[in-house]
Amino acid sequence: MRVPGFDHCLEHLETGQQDEYFRGLSLGAEVDLRGTGLSGELVGRLVDAVGSIDGRRAEFGRADFAEARFHGLVVFEDVTFFDADFTDATFEGTTRFDKAGFRDSASFLRSRFGGSVTFEDASFEKTTFEDTRFGGRVSFENAKFETDVSFSRGFPGQVSFAGAEFAGEAGFGSLRFDGRAMFSGAKFRGATTFSESRFQDYACFKDSRFDGDVKFEGARFATTARFRGVDFTAAERFGPVTAEHLIFGRATFRRRMLITAEAEVDCAETRFEDGVTLRLGANSAACLRRTIFGKASTVMGPASVKSVEGTDVADVVFTDIDLAGCLFTGAHHLDKLRLEGDCGFGSYRKRQVLAEEREWRADRNAPVGPRRIADLYRQLRKAQEDSKNEPGAADFYYGEMEMRRHSPATPWSERVILHLYWLVSGYGLRALRALATLAVLIAVVSTSIWLGGFKTTPAFGDTLIYVAQSTVSLDTKLASLPKELTPFGEVLRLVMRVLGPLLLGLTLLAVRNRVKR
Repeated sequence: MRVPGFDHCLEHLETGQQDEYFRGLSLGAEVDLRGTGLSGELVGRLVDAVGSIDGRRAEFGRADFAEARFHGLVVFEDVTFFDADFTDATFEGTTRFDKAGFRDSASFLRSRFGGSVTFEDASFEKTTFEDTRFGGRVSFENAKFETDVSFSRGFPGQVSFAGAEFAGEAGFGSLRFDGRAMFSGAKFRGATTFSESRFQDYACFKDSRFDGDVKFEGARFATTARFRGVDFTAAERFGPVTAEHLIFGRATFRRRMLITAEAEVDCAETRFEDGVTLRLGANSAACLRRTIFGKASTVMGPASVKSVEGTDVADVVFTDIDLAGCLFTGAHHLDKLRLEGDCGFGSYRKRQVLAEEREWRADRNAPVGPRRIADLYRQLRKAQEDSKNEPGAADFYYGEMEMRRHSPATPWSERVILHLYWLVSGYGLRALRALATLAVLIAVVSTSIWLGGFKTTPAFGDTLIYVAQSTVSLDTKLASLPKELTPFGEVLRLVMRVLGPLLLGLTLLAVRNRVKR
C-alpha cells in the first residue's frame, strides 16, 4: 500500500521520505499500511511517532495492517489501538504485544505468527483470532478479554493464558495443544468450551475459576491435566475425558456434578458441595483422600479406588469398584458406606482382606496395626450387615477376629479363646474345619472309650456308633455294648455331649453365614 503523498510503500521509501512520513504522525494517528513489509526497526519508529513527549503510551487511531508482512523482532509493547486490523498479516519473527490495549475492535483473522508471540497484560475489547496460526510459543498471561473470544487453530508450541480474564464466552474447542498449555489462575466469567480438544503435553488449570458453564466433552490429555484449586461455580458436567492423570486436588464444585473420565483421578481434598457421580472407565483409579461430599454421591466403575483416608463416606455409594488397594484408615462413618455391584477387595488365603492388613502382614511394623485394622473391619462389617449382605459381612468379621487375635492390646485370656475359636471353626465361618474337628474328636474319644471306657471291651465299631450317638445326645440301643461305663468313660461321654453339639452348631453357623441374604 502506497504511503499517501508518495509513490511507494513505507518499506521502499528513501530514508528522508520515511523520516518525513513519521514526522507527520502524532498521538492517535490513523495509519494504513496494508500489504506493506515492515521490519522491526520500522515498527519501532512507527510506535515512537505516535507516542507523546509527556511519556504517555503510544496510541493509534484506526490502524490497518491487513496483509502486512512483519520480519525481525516486532514490538508493539504498551501501545493502544483503536480499531486495529491485522487480517492476513504475517509475522515471521518474534512479536510482542505486551501491555497493548485493543479498543473498539481488533482483528487477527487468518494472521500467521511464525515465531513466538506474547500478549502479556494486553487488553481486548472486541477481537477475533479466528483461523489465526501460531508457529511458536504463545503467551496471553494476565490478558483481559472483555467480550467473547475464540480460537480455531491449534498451538504447536507452549501456550500460556495464566492469569488471563475472559469476561465473555471463551472458545477453545477442537484445538490441538502440542506443547504445554497453561491456564493457571485464569478467570472465565462466561461459558467456556474445550470440547474435543487434544492436549499432547502437560495441561495446567491450577487455581482457575469457571463462573459459567464449562465443557470438556471428548477432550483428551496425553499426560497430566491439573485442576488443583479450581473453582467450578456453574458447571454440572465434566467429560467424558481421557488422561494419564487428572488432578482435582482442592478443587471446589458448587453444583451437583457428573464427572466421566478414564484416567487416574486425584480428588484429594476436593469439595463436592452438592454431591457427585464419578464414572470411571476401565483401567481408571481414584484417590478420595479427605474428599468432601456435601450430599449423596456415587463412584462407579469398572475402576479402582486407592484411598478414602480422612473422608466422610456416610453418603457415598461404590458400584463395581475394585477396593483391593484402597486405604480406609481415618475414614469417617465407614459403617454407612454402601457397596453395590461387583466391589472386590484384596485376597489372603481365599478371603477378602483390606489393604491395611496386607501391609501389616508384609511388615509387622507397619504404621497401621491390628487394633486399628480391627476397627476398620468392624465398621465395614456393619455396613454390609445393614445392607442385608451377610456373606459379604462374613469376611470382614473374620478379618476383625484375626486382628483381635494378633493385637497386643487384646488380653492374653481373650487371645487364648480366640486362638481356639479360630483353630476349631475359623471363627464360626469355616464349616469344613468344624466338621474336621468334630471327626477328630469322635475318633479320639471312640478310641479312648474302646480302650478303657467300658468295664468289658466291646467291638470298636459299636463304640464308634455309641460315641456318635452321644454327640447328638441320643441313647444307644445296641445290645452288644456293655451297660456300664467306667468313671473314665463317663467323663468322655460328658465331653462328647458338650463338645459334639457345640461343633455341630458351629458347622451350621458357618453354613448360614455364607448363604444368608
